[in-house]
Amino acid sequence: MAKERTRGQKISRRAFIISGAVIGGGFALGLGGVAFSNYKKKQFSGMGFEGAESLNAFIHITPDNKIKLAIARAEMGQGVHTALAMLTAEELEVDLEQIEVIHPQVESPYANVNLATHYERTSSSTGFHFMEKVAYILPYIATGGSTTIRDGYEHYRIMGASAKEMLMKVAMKKWLVDINKLKAEKGFFVNTETGEKVSYGSLAPFAAEEKPNNRPTLKAKSNFKIIGKPTQRIDLKEKVTGVAEFGIDVRLPNMLFAAVKHCPIIGGEITSITNESEVMAMQGVKHIVQWPTGVAVIADNTWRAQQAANALTFEIDNKGNEQLSSAHISKLLKTRLDKEIDHVKEKIDNTATALEASDKVFETQYEVPFLAHATMEPINCTVLVEEDKAKVWVGHQAPFLVTMATAKEADIKSRKVEIDIKYLGGGFGRRAENDFVTEAVRIAKAMKGTPIQMVWSREEDTQFDTYRPAAMASFKAGINADGTISAWENHVTLQSVLRSSIGRNFPLMTPPESQDTTAAEGALGLAYNLGARKVGYSFIESPMRLGFWRSVGHSYNGFFTESFIDELANEADTDPYEFRAKLLPSNSRQKKVLDKVAEISNWNSPLPEGKSRGIAFHESFGSIVAQVAEISINPDKEFSVNKVFCVIDCGNYVNPNTIIAQMQSGIVFGLTAAVYGEITIEEGKIQQSNFPNYEMLKLKHMPEVLTNIMENDEAPGGVGEPGTPPIAPALTNAIFAATGERVRSLPLKNHGFKLV
Repeated sequence: MAKERTRGQKISRRAFIISGAVIGGGFALGLGGVAFSNYKKKQFSGMGFEGAESLNAFIHITPDNKIKLAIARAEMGQGVHTALAMLTAEELEVDLEQIEVIHPQVESPYANVNLATHYERTSSSTGFHFMEKVAYILPYIATGGSTTIRDGYEHYRIMGASAKEMLMKVAMKKWLVDINKLKAEKGFFVNTETGEKVSYGSLAPFAAEEKPNNRPTLKAKSNFKIIGKPTQRIDLKEKVTGVAEFGIDVRLPNMLFAAVKHCPIIGGEITSITNESEVMAMQGVKHIVQWPTGVAVIADNTWRAQQAANALTFEIDNKGNEQLSSAHISKLLKTRLDKEIDHVKEKIDNTATALEASDKVFETQYEVPFLAHATMEPINCTVLVEEDKAKVWVGHQAPFLVTMATAKEADIKSRKVEIDIKYLGGGFGRRAENDFVTEAVRIAKAMKGTPIQMVWSREEDTQFDTYRPAAMASFKAGINADGTISAWENHVTLQSVLRSSIGRNFPLMTPPESQDTTAAEGALGLAYNLGARKVGYSFIESPMRLGFWRSVGHSYNGFFTESFIDELANEADTDPYEFRAKLLPSNSRQKKVLDKVAEISNWNSPLPEGKSRGIAFHESFGSIVAQVAEISINPDKEFSVNKVFCVIDCGNYVNPNTIIAQMQSGIVFGLTAAVYGEITIEEGKIQQSNFPNYEMLKLKHMPEVLTNIMENDEAPGGVGEPGTPPIAPALTNAIFAATGERVRSLPLKNHGFKLV
């Protein structure tokens, strides 16, 4: 992030490159691009922006002075539409009320390069990031990895500033005045000499012909009027009044409805339907569609489709997975954990030598289960397939996968696929998959010319999810008499999320095991001074379908590492906060965050009997988060989480309201998993099916969350996921402080603890 300048904020070289000013060899290097969106206008269709003048691929202005803003990022409650609109409005000098957000088609200017390169493989032959190139070729339109603001912080400001300059040039010509005689405000230019006003809308047709400035001067942070200020979300009213349209709300003329039943055995296939004629005779049933892993019933309403699907009986091929169980997978993990690390990803000095010289050696192991996403809005997708084209209405995190999956399944050209991305009733990574889109297209293809909405029941959603992997970790550390750590070894075993998910959705890009970047994320590069280090991972194989789950590898490695750090503090007979503080570099961002959470939680003050505190600290997605959980607990292991103190350093931020909401959201998500979350397998079948046996945190259990946002001028970090990893260890560390019982596996319900 460029530093503040008194005469305005210049764009960093990195921002200039990622804004698309560098183009070569047919590849656009970077995020969307000023040059790409202004000089290569044929790369975007303008679909959805009719009646407006395009000043670039992102900003389109109507004659009545409304701004149609292209945002190709899924709005799933995290507030990105508001944040990106704020960035644009700040530089364009318009009110948020003037902006209408439109999700554009899958086109190159809108690629999310930050996410594409988050789990990248680097091309050693060119020296350039391979995925930076690929992002534009696909194009890689997706939301995830807490990347939206990191990807768009400077870019949307550049778009706004560039568009304002184009409009200003026309206003200068109209009034024959210098630039210092013009003032931009609320979508108008004011002639400061005469008081005349002219709207952006009236200037836009002429401004569209102006040559854009690829490197406009951006506002200094001290001059912000919108960025960094608490701002009401632009989608609030329509969601409160019920006007907002989620995927499941789509209704079209002559639409039919489909329900799905999948093979109940993990990895199994349906070989035949044994009662097809009886089901076809049920009221409202129109058609039955079968494929190897599932069957769909199409009917005239959702209820009839679901009842008919539930009535289906079929024969299956278990593929040898009928004996698969949680115990079997746990045994595989443990067996692999007790061997040498396959892929060492961090090695500093010789840990064996350092351990030998340590005053004390402590080692232990941890385990976490499979987890489901359990989005509030059930999985759904509406599709209309015609002879040579298709349209898809869906809430999805990766529209480029929607386009690819639709084109492939419908056997049409990608350019003949139109998408309409709706609000998402929860995503958490589940709606970045193309499995349900492929199914919906397959179903609609069976009745061309008729729009069909496919909805999975909660049971299908839970039992055919793409799960957060079960994982185990072993640790061994050397502790010196002065409380320092001389050696740190950490081995994580699990099934590869990256290879499972990418292997399903984008097989050609599946990385080798050695280049999996999710397995050990949150375990590598820890800010603590740990002496000699050896950290890595090993994989097991299983037929389980895995996917990205909110905070991905950080979700389990955060629990593992912060639990072990707490154990080392206990072994060193040192306060958990003081122990961590000594391990962090003085005056570092990390230590400032840790110190702040200790301050706001009154860490050093005594608590009443029956109450205790636990602390945890974790870095993820470019942000630093520390949390203190304050709990009440009785001898019967009944406990409540009274307060959670949360401090985040996410660098330069856009909307503090969003950050506070996302910290609360991440904490709820993590608490639910820590207390209840567990997907288990017996005889090849998932045992959980709905909320009665896959519980959610209830309103009565919600703690008071007090969030502090650190102020600095660092590059923006993510906020959608970083609130989740620290809460589980903060809670279990608080339980240890109160009871002396160390929880080394989750969920807590399996250890007799009950949230009350």
